[in-house]
Amino acid sequence: MVSARAWPSLLFPLWLSVVVAAQAAAPAAPVADPASALRGRVETHGGLTVLRTWGTPDERGYAHGRLLADRIAATALPEFSARFGRKPGLLQQARAMLPRLIELPDDVKAELAALWRGVVDSKVALRLDDLDRDFDFVDLQIVTALDVFGLMGCSSFTVWGEQAVGGGVMTARNFDWPFTGAHMLDQTIVHVAHLENGRAVAAVTWPGYLGAVTGVSSDGVMASLHVGSAKLSLSPEPSSWPSAIAARAILAHGAGEAEATFAKAAELLGQTSPPVGFMTHVTLPAAPASGAPTRVFEADVKSAVPHAHAGGPLVLTNHFRTRADGRKASGDSVGRQKQLDAGIAGCIDAGDRKVDVAEAWTMLQSVERGGSNAFGTLHALVFRHEPWLFELRVGALQDGKVVAAPSSPRQHALTRAQLFAEGESLPR
Repeated sequence: MVSARAWPSLLFPLWLSVVVAAQAAAPAAPVADPASALRGRVETHGGLTVLRTWGTPDERGYAHGRLLADRIAATALPEFSARFGRKPGLLQQARAMLPRLIELPDDVKAELAALWRGVVDSKVALRLDDLDRDFDFVDLQIVTALDVFGLMGCSSFTVWGEQAVGGGVMTARNFDWPFTGAHMLDQTIVHVAHLENGRAVAAVTWPGYLGAVTGVSSDGVMASLHVGSAKLSLSPEPSSWPSAIAARAILAHGAGEAEATFAKAAELLGQTSPPVGFMTHVTLPAAPASGAPTRVFEADVKSAVPHAHAGGPLVLTNHFRTRADGRKASGDSVGRQKQLDAGIAGCIDAGDRKVDVAEAWTMLQSVERGGSNAFGTLHALVFRHEPWLFELRVGALQDGKVVAAPSSPRQHALTRAQLFAEGESLPR
């Protein structure tokens, strides 16, 4: 994890990296208003908002923007105020460089442009008072590059088979992120995109954001992002995607033969060029006949290298384990790794010799970040495809400080049918 104190010194290189990921193209020409037949709906499950969209990228994007326009404004406006209100020149420079950027995947471009049309058609107020103008489509493109514009901490682990009570492949994950205001917690949603290939992708996200920092597919693949220990760079490679866009593409590709799935993940992550380095934790729905059902890809501006995991429980924090060409591992990252290693070993060496769900949450609590108004564990997830498990916790605020997600009272457990509308034929 990069400490909150280190954040100001890293802001400029992180800002420069954002231009690698955004798009400067104007939205496509408006289509006939489909307000009476939106390809989406908003659901609430135990207090958790689930946005469900389906159809083409254009249809999904428009439904997203139109249905959640108020919440997109409630998220993006305070976020831009917090990040740029006192540094308007920084944002102006980023916007000026946008025409030099390469393109996102075509489906993402179409979805993003349609999302913006939906927001505009809603007539929601988009005034950025601190910047004396309205939030616009160029700003939305910068939002698309959020994963390279902020610093994640994050901790995760995967156990499977005899290591987990109930068997299967169980992954637990903390998402640590700079805290800029209550909107980062209160506007946390799950966006479930039902794709034309029949697969669905569920991302723990915010209104208006298309990437997946934490997500699962309907056939059981999980992907999550962690900042890595690459050398900081001011010159990302051309033709790059945001890491969260690549993670979503991995989920959209879904499960298959283990090595083929990991090879596809490597191919997609090869499109990224994160100036601060990222690690993407990819987990399969079931253990293969040989080898581990999970792999970590360590990416910097040059390449994405798979972590050579030898087997047994996998623990991931914020330093490269395979590569030796980055920055030195921080004491905080190594400490969280050791804490999780010890927690898993304690479960396996005693009692039933397995990790259960309650123990997974206890271990996430042992490495959570809270009690600060600058950095915190904003959400946490424990997931298993079979037998099904999807438990999500979202951070809260108490006396102006972050209550880390694993210890937060905002706790949600969704069934497979609630998350993926299992057995339901979505309207056309």
